[in-house]
Order: sequence, then C-alpha cells, then structure tokens
Amino acid sequence: MKTRSTILVGMLSLVGVYVFWQAGRSSAEAGGNPLMEATAATGTVVVGQAAGAEYIGSTKCKKCHLAQYKDWEKLRHGTALETLKPGNKAEEKTKHKLDPAKDYTKDATCVACHTVGLGKPGGYQIPADEEAAKKVKHLEGVGCEMCHGPAGKYNPIHEEIMKSKRKYKVDELYAAGMLKSDKAVCLTCHNEKSPTVDASIPFDYDKMKEKGTHEHVPLKQRE
Repeated sequence: MKTRSTILVGMLSLVGVYVFWQAGRSSAEAGGNPLMEATAATGTVVVGQAAGAEYIGSTKCKKCHLAQYKDWEKLRHGTALETLKPGNKAEEKTKHKLDPAKDYTKDATCVACHTVGLGKPGGYQIPADEEAAKKVKHLEGVGCEMCHGPAGKYNPIHEEIMKSKRKYKVDELYAAGMLKSDKAVCLTCHNEKSPTVDASIPFDYDKMKEKGTHEHVPLKQRE
C-alpha cells in the first residue's frame, strides 16, 4: 500500500511537469525561448540539456566570428572570471558586501555565472591545479555558449554553412540546439540571487545587450 509520502512525492512531480510544460508553451506562443522560460519557472538550470549537446568553448566560434570574439574578450563578459580573483574589482566587491581578498574562483555559486557550462558535459570544471586550469582555459568568462547554448551539435552545421557559403535559416540551428539569445537567457544569471544585482532596478535587456556582450554585425548568409 502506498504511503502518504509516496503519494505526495508523486503529486509534486506531476505539478513540476505541468509547470515546466505550461511555461514552455506560454513562451513558445510569445515567440520566446521555451527551455529558458521553463527553467525560470522551475528554478532548475537546464540550459541546452534538451538538445543533449556538449559545450566546446568560445575559441571554436572565433574562426567564423572573429570581430565578435575580439570585441567580447575585452568586455566584462569576456573577463568575467578575472573579476572573481582576489584583489580584482575590490571597490565594486566592497560596495556589494563581498570580501575583495577572497578567491571566488573556487566558489561554484559564483563560477557558474562567470564561466561556460559549469559541471555540464564539455563545460567548465573548477580546476584543482595549474595543469587542470590550462585544460579549461577556453571555457573561462561568460562565453558564447552561455547566451547561445552548448554548440556541440549546431557548430558542425555552422561550419558547413560557412564553408559552402550557402544561405540558411536560423531555425536550422535552433533545431540543432542553439538557443535564442533573449532576456530569459540573461536572467538565469542577472537576477536577485546575484550579490551585485539590485532587485529594484529592472533588467534592461536591450541596453545590456549592446553594452556588454560583443559587436553585432550582419550575418551575410542568414536569410
């Protein structure tokens, strides 16, 4: 005979499934990002997991998007992990009641939003030594895949498109796991859980997109 606790767990599981489905459905109808909206609703970070793709690092994007990459690596997203190191951004840390002398690069809560795909397939792993740090160097900072999703499946398609110079529709890449870069993606990190975010100030997606990501240039082959 089922116990009350077993029945309760089952009911909660069904509620969770419904919330996830409903959030995704509403987002799709609004033209948003179903995966990310559903993630926000359930409080679980599952960026790109639906596609089953692995993270590959921003340097793999560089050869086709050089202008964007060179701009990105100089901005706050590109240097995000550096800000967690002791002594860096001391004034800003003090302002937000953080210890400027502490090494936050070992704090998984912070590192999750300052690197690419922490703990996920192909993603960043907090290094135990200098040798391990070299192996994850290409995943430092808020890289391309934090906004566009893990590229293990859509990057080969993108490379083929660039090589053949054929026209393409962006939906082809979305079908392979690429995420729509929208406000919902940004809010997985730019939210009240961040010690540097003022919850009373609404997140201005359009302003922040132009200010802190990378140069936006027309993609000539996209229809």
